[in-house]
Amino acid sequence: MGVKKLPKAKELQAEYAELLADKKKAYAEYRRSREEMRELLTAKANVDRLLKMDEEQAKEKEKDHGQR
Repeated sequence: MGVKKLPKAKELQAEYAELLADKKKAYAEYRRSREEMRELLTAKANVDRLLKMDEEQAKEKEKDHGQR
């Protein structure tokens, strides 16, 4: 009829321990990736800020030259 037996408790515990170990490993990798992403976003924000400052300084120079 296709009826399956339930797995034994020891088998379930072993599978659970393996899955838990995999989860811990994946979570550690996730945390490293998340930290790297935060650092990259901070660097990008700094570069964007610097470029905006450079752009504003260039506009100021153009105004100064136009007034002379």
